[in-house]
Amino acid sequence: MTEQFVMIILLIALGYFLKRINYLKATDSQVLSTLVLNVTLPSLVIVNLNHADLNPSFSILPVMMIIYGVLAKIIVIWCFRKYNNQMRGSVGMMIGSMNIGLFAYPLVDAIWPGTGMVYFGMVDIGGAVIMFGLTYFVGSYYSEGSNQFNFKFLGLKLIQSVPLVTYIVMFTLNMANIHLPKVAIDFFSILGKANMPMSMILLGVMLSFTIDRAYLPIAIKYLCLHYGIGLGAGLLVHYFLPVSDQMIKTTLLITWLLPVGVAIIPYSIQFKYKTLPLIGMVTNLTIVISIIILYMYQAFFVS
Repeated sequence: MTEQFVMIILLIALGYFLKRINYLKATDSQVLSTLVLNVTLPSLVIVNLNHADLNPSFSILPVMMIIYGVLAKIIVIWCFRKYNNQMRGSVGMMIGSMNIGLFAYPLVDAIWPGTGMVYFGMVDIGGAVIMFGLTYFVGSYYSEGSNQFNFKFLGLKLIQSVPLVTYIVMFTLNMANIHLPKVAIDFFSILGKANMPMSMILLGVMLSFTIDRAYLPIAIKYLCLHYGIGLGAGLLVHYFLPVSDQMIKTTLLITWLLPVGVAIIPYSIQFKYKTLPLIGMVTNLTIVISIIILYMYQAFFVS
């Protein structure tokens, strides 16, 4: 497993290096992300869920994710209550909005091959509601002169999320005991194998180590809350959530320690936030920190 993590780090470093030598540009990340989110990631979901042993108890995962997203945003916005609206909107958007698709899926598939995707796919359903619903509403509410959130936007975003729709369709087929033929699974397996390297290279291309010193104290305060609330909630779930499946508890803990979702950046641009440097810096820092956390977790707790 350590060797696999070394390969992952090297792939991220490769993406960053290719960007630094201008072989890959920022616009190329849009093409890569389109391929990952709409082709390789859905293919991986199809392969893993086609014959997965699903349990109705998994439904607690999206519910807990939504509850966490709501409470975390309330806590963080309250902690930044003395700041202006744009700052409160920025931290309110970032907290509870996790990077599951690009960041978590490839690493989860490496740590828990096959089974991990089932659990994290379920939690991603709740994550999508938070990201495209509550997070968008918070950004809109605290911005100046923007249109208020409407449920049509949420519905369109959920339908347009290819990984989410793929997961729901495959989950429904699985529960109905309907499985795709072997030739289809063989085809999607080929595409799915490209998900991890492409995702990690994409993260490297998106990675930036620019530090804006003016925002550094705020960034540190937010990072302490981001990981402090996530760890605290994860420990509460570990000791008090009344489920026998330990992987459910593990999934929630890991999810709440993931990086900030990259969708926050286009939201901040759309709502004309002047705190974009802070959001970009925090997003990149959480990627690095979460990689270290996941490496330490799998080294000490995953056999």
